Amino acid sequence: MKPGRALPVFKLRSGIAVLSIYFAASWLLLAGEDRYPAALFVLGVGLFVGSGVLRSVKRLLSAPSAPRPQDPMTAPLPSMLHTIEMHSAKPELPARQRARFLGALGHELRNPLNSVTGFSDMLLGRVDGELNAEQESSVRTIRASAERLLRLVSTLVDQSKIEAGTLRLQQQWVVPEELIEEAIGFARSRAEGISVIGGVADGLPRIFVDRHRTVQALVSLAVLVIRSSGTDIVMRVAPPRRDQVGKGFVQFDLMATLKDSTADTLAIVERLETPLSRSDALGLEVAVARSVIEVQGGRIWTEAGTAGSLRVCMTLPTSAH
Repeated sequence: MKPGRALPVFKLRSGIAVLSIYFAASWLLLAGEDRYPAALFVLGVGLFVGSGVLRSVKRLLSAPSAPRPQDPMTAPLPSMLHTIEMHSAKPELPARQRARFLGALGHELRNPLNSVTGFSDMLLGRVDGELNAEQESSVRTIRASAERLLRLVSTLVDQSKIEAGTLRLQQQWVVPEELIEEAIGFARSRAEGISVIGGVADGLPRIFVDRHRTVQALVSLAVLVIRSSGTDIVMRVAPPRRDQVGKGFVQFDLMATLKDSTADTLAIVERLETPLSRSDALGLEVAVARSVIEVQGGRIWTEAGTAGSLRVCMTLPTSAH
């Protein structure tokens, strides 16, 4: 017998015994006084009550017992482990762990580097007084080094996010002319002694891109061409066209005349096709640039022109999809 039923069964048995004694004594007393009708009546009532009690006992013994409340402190260990497993996060993939770590590290590095560039701008702006030529040169060197570190940090973080598949683009509608103007400004700051000029066709449609990353992609491609050719370059945006399936796109061209057309062309093509084949920051920048453009539905390639000229082409769609 289960422990939960012991007390009710004991009470029923005690009640049956008391009733049995009561009816037996009453029947003997009445029978001894020759009061047979009353004795028969008491016997019938006793039999009726006894049969009802027996049925109740059978139902009680056959009914399933209700579960007893369990003390939380004595809960079985497997259920606790199951609860922990249900609330535990799935283990991260190594690529995602690396991307999250580099993202946090990049945030910590950007703050002091932004302070360096900010205070450098204040000094160059003569906020704290005039600078002589040597001091100005030193401050500009400090600022340029801080900017280079900022670019490297951002490039490393973006590359890790691309590998982990967690890169999130902040896309918006942008006029191509604005992208060219920003890219030319940044390219000039990284190409001392090299002329960078631009040209934009009239009536260009807007494109749906991540403005900051698209500008950085143009700058990375421009720096690649400048370092490979050592000559002035032209950045322009051609009139919009449509591809074979009817989708509109805008083409950006970076053109330069190469000194050694064959060797320089091969070097640029190699850096575009396998940008990570060399262990340098520019290769990483080009790899990120290519991935960012392709994620936005564009592509990058090279075309050889006449008289030793080379054109690096980049297209971006004029629609959001």
